[in-house]
This record gives sequence, structure tokens and C-alpha cells, in this order.
Amino acid sequence: MGDPKNELGWRAEFERFGEEQTRFALDSGQFPEAKRQFAFRWLGDQAIERRVRDQQSYRYVRWTFFAAVAAVIVGIAGIVVTIVGIWVTLRH
Repeated sequence: MGDPKNELGWRAEFERFGEEQTRFALDSGQFPEAKRQFAFRWLGDQAIERRVRDQQSYRYVRWTFFAAVAAVIVGIAGIVVTIVGIWVTLRH
């Protein structure tokens, strides 16, 4: 673990640059060792956060899909009931 003040500054710098530029700078050897180690930890944290966001998005999309399918089924059932009701009314 490095100096907390340095890590706060590094975190702000990495967030400003984004993952891609931070990874590029890390791969090109532009960081001293302490900052390099923190960059690895920060990139790992970002990957975990992205995975959690992706899982939440997947659940939301899946729930939305099922709600849309249920709405279509209810709509079709309503149309069928209406047509049957009209047909029964016309037969009498």
C-alpha cells in the first residue's frame, strides 16, 4: 500500500484518463512502482464494478423482456376475448 494522499491523486488521475489510457500508460512503463501497483489494483476494481453493472443490466433487460412478452400475451388475450364476445353476440 502506498501513501493515501498519493493514491487519492492517482485515483483521480486514472478516473480522468479512463481505463484504456491508464492501461496503455501502464503497459508502456510510464509509472513508478508504487503507482504501477496501484494502477493494477484500480484496474481490477474497475473490472469488478463493470461486471456488477453488466449483471445488473442483464437482469433489468431480462425482466423488461419478460414484461413485454406478458403484455403481448395479455393484449392478444384481450383481442381474442373481444372477438369471441362479438361473435357470440352476433350469433344470437
